[in-house]
Amino acid sequence: MDRQDLRLAVCVGLAAGFGSISTVPDGYYLPLTLAAVMVGSYGGSYALGLQRVICTLLGGLLLLIAQPAFTGLPFPIGLALMLGLIRFLGGCLGLEAGYKITGMVVVMGWLMQSTAVDGWLGLKLSWTALGVVLALLTLHLFWPSTAIREHQQAYVALLELQREALLEQQRLLLQSAGVRLSPARRKQRHRELMRALIQTRATRSAALLELGANPYAQPQSHLWTELERCCAAIAGCITALRALREPFVAVPALRELHQAEAHLLADAVALLGLWQDALNRNRAALLPDSRSDDLEASMERLRSVERDLLVQDELPEALDPFQQRQLARRLLLCYQIGAVVQRMQLRWQELMITNKDPWPAPP
Repeated sequence: MDRQDLRLAVCVGLAAGFGSISTVPDGYYLPLTLAAVMVGSYGGSYALGLQRVICTLLGGLLLLIAQPAFTGLPFPIGLALMLGLIRFLGGCLGLEAGYKITGMVVVMGWLMQSTAVDGWLGLKLSWTALGVVLALLTLHLFWPSTAIREHQQAYVALLELQREALLEQQRLLLQSAGVRLSPARRKQRHRELMRALIQTRATRSAALLELGANPYAQPQSHLWTELERCCAAIAGCITALRALREPFVAVPALRELHQAEAHLLADAVALLGLWQDALNRNRAALLPDSRSDDLEASMERLRSVERDLLVQDELPEALDPFQQRQLARRLLLCYQIGAVVQRMQLRWQELMITNKDPWPAPP
């Protein structure tokens, strides 16, 4: 049993005890609402609880307004028409859950005496609303677990794996002997990276639900989309770098080039660390001084070293065609990593300008 199951069991038990000792009738609706609404995340529970209240209201309105029009019909026909009307109105209102609640309200109210329907509907709605409020308070106060925070932590874990992989490539560029991973270890690291990337995508829907009714109008959703693209591109570059042969550190003419590549990767790792710090905070925003100037300088230095290297006549003699392709491939991948990280950094800052405080504090 995890902590969410324990939280649900404790809260439902307390709600059942409170409902049983309460002098207000129909107290069993309170634990039933808690058990149905507490789905784990605050946003999911809020959406589900809101629809539960709406469906209860819808069932009560249909019972009070439409039932008198169907009383002259046979009971099976009238009830079937009422349930069809529930389905039609629920589709028009865009309800995704709670049709059973609306139907239950209608069926139970239909079978009750007309004099008792008004009081029962008020009690049902009151207990339902109280259960939703208690569920949200419980998720806020008792082992809070928000989908936005979980989504951000998934990105933090993914960025940590990518930082480790880039640091591994940096060490390989500086001293290749005994640094390159074995094929089995490379395959394991690749699987870990892919699982972390899949985990970020799996937690996206719940985080978007927690943003509210129109999540795509908020900068957070755009930032997550851009960050996912950036991490996917970096993951592809890391996989391609691991597939290359060891760098040619024994060739004196290439040492400066490899040092420039290592410096670029180190600056990219530094920016990934700043992103992790931003995502770990309640209000994830980059610090004002967290710019990509160092990364830009590293990319310019690498271009300068590359230009100097291309004019040397002895380079084609030191490397065969396969080694030259390997050298060009590694150089291109380093440029790609630098460009992807720099573009994401600029995009993040643009979103901060669009909304000074785009990240809501977790409930």
